Amino acid sequence: MAGYIGSAASVVSSGAERKKTFTITGATTSLTGLNYTVGKVHVFQNGVRLVDGTDYTATNGTTITLTAAAQNGDNVVVISQASYQVALSGIDDQSNATAITIDSNENVLVGTTSFAGSFNDPAGIYLSGQYDYLQAIRSGGAAAGFSRNSSDGAILNFGKDGTTVGSIGAKSGDIYIGTGDTGVRFNDGDNAVYAANTTTGGASDGNISLGVSAARFKDLYLSGGVYLGGTGSANKLDDYETGTFTPNVDTGSIDIAEGAYVKVGDLVHCTLTVGHSMNASSSSPIQFNGLPFTSSNASDGSHGTVFCRYVNNFPNAVQVMTSNTRIRLWASGSTAFSTINHNNITSATYALFYIGLTYRAA
Repeated sequence: MAGYIGSAASVVSSGAERKKTFTITGATTSLTGLNYTVGKVHVFQNGVRLVDGTDYTATNGTTITLTAAAQNGDNVVVISQASYQVALSGIDDQSNATAITIDSNENVLVGTTSFAGSFNDPAGIYLSGQYDYLQAIRSGGAAAGFSRNSSDGAILNFGKDGTTVGSIGAKSGDIYIGTGDTGVRFNDGDNAVYAANTTTGGASDGNISLGVSAARFKDLYLSGGVYLGGTGSANKLDDYETGTFTPNVDTGSIDIAEGAYVKVGDLVHCTLTVGHSMNASSSSPIQFNGLPFTSSNASDGSHGTVFCRYVNNFPNAVQVMTSNTRIRLWASGSTAFSTINHNNITSATYALFYIGLTYRAA
């Protein structure tokens, strides 16, 4: 595709030299009747080129003043070049629109003819001499595309004061971004974002921290788990929560029922405060239920501690029953242990129990 810088050929002036010869009669310092472009004129006196600004002055385009007067019979030749007329309308690709515009503020515009210096400008490419930056705008699609062929490596490099400070590159069909040995790689094959060395684009295992003590992230939202200290299933923390629950009793009634828990993985720690009223003549064991999570089938060995009043067979252990949400109170002696029963309560009103226990959830 042929084209012209500035306007089409019909409005570009000739670049030919203009030459005028003066044969001096008498003595004179003034050469008149000229048509030259300031800065584009040469003067020769008797074959010797004179120095602009020293031997002559040429400032107005029509007259040249010699510093030392030319004498009778001297031959003075003035040679000048015409300036090209570059239209501000842009570069015409001989199609039906202007392809490139260079405006009066030295902004180079591609695909557009006006520039306001904002992201609300029309679609186009803006190389601003006015604001010293590059801007690309497109409606309904990517504003720019960059591609590296044949090999992995950097696609874009970023620098500061002559030194590269970071890059965006490609590795095995993935994109990575970062600086030096600290970066992240986006792997759509694994549906993962992971630590990478931007020098090679390869994985960086156990070398990069997420945040530091003085620059921490806020909250982390996960639908899965966190592997702490290792990558095996035993290192996976998949749950952490806190809450409250309302304990109950198998028989009788409860006047005070308060419970709270912390669950880390499958480990549950609970605290209960229970004010219990019941038939003091019953010999059945006291069993509280309503734990927040069903215990595992190995929780029969999980126990806790209890403090109470108005009970004559003082309990010193709490048993979490297997695969259940129920606990049972026990008292131990020198040779045996026994359950705490309803008829061990000495108060005609109620007994108070303060219980702490830890167990494994199913």
